[in-house]
Amino acid sequence: MNSSLPFDRFYREHSEKQFSSSLKQFFQSVVLQRLPDPQNVLELGCGNYSLFEECKLNAKITAIDFSPVAIDQAPKSNIIYQMRSITDEIFFSEGEFDLIFDSHCMNCLVEHWDRERAFNNIFKTLKNDGIFAGEFMVQPINGKVEVPLKMIKTARELEEEILSHKFKIIYFMISKDSSFVDEANGEKIFCDVLRVMAKKES
Repeated sequence: MNSSLPFDRFYREHSEKQFSSSLKQFFQSVVLQRLPDPQNVLELGCGNYSLFEECKLNAKITAIDFSPVAIDQAPKSNIIYQMRSITDEIFFSEGEFDLIFDSHCMNCLVEHWDRERAFNNIFKTLKNDGIFAGEFMVQPINGKVEVPLKMIKTARELEEEILSHKFKIIYFMISKDSSFVDEANGEKIFCDVLRVMAKKES
């Protein structure tokens, strides 16, 4: 697992509240169309400002990040902000959430065993028929991107990884030529983006 120190430094230097507008668009236009009334939501990698401060839901929302600086900066609201890691051995209760939404968290897991534990935690804590959704940086079709502190797989590799953890993919869309600001160093990253919804079948 990456150290939180580079991310802590980023949030100290960029304390303005921020989230990716593409996440909001994906959630509102795709996820809510397929899961219109989630009751218990977990956001992974919320940073210092949860997506759900903007996407209002009549639901219990828990937002986690492993950067204590980010969590300290988070607004006081009805959202439950917690400093936690998706790789924690003791995670949330089994079958607790009907939606787990990844806000660019999985790209920060660079070791195979960390990703295994993360996917196992996601699967275990989802309800039967619950949804795992997220937006992932993936390798450009005609190129290769390497970013410190990030695991950027091909879309095919990520698809196989999700399927190997017993999920059924119900939405899979690649967007080309997208860019992100790397939280660790503030640099802009150009890559493709994969948006996925996967279901835990009962």
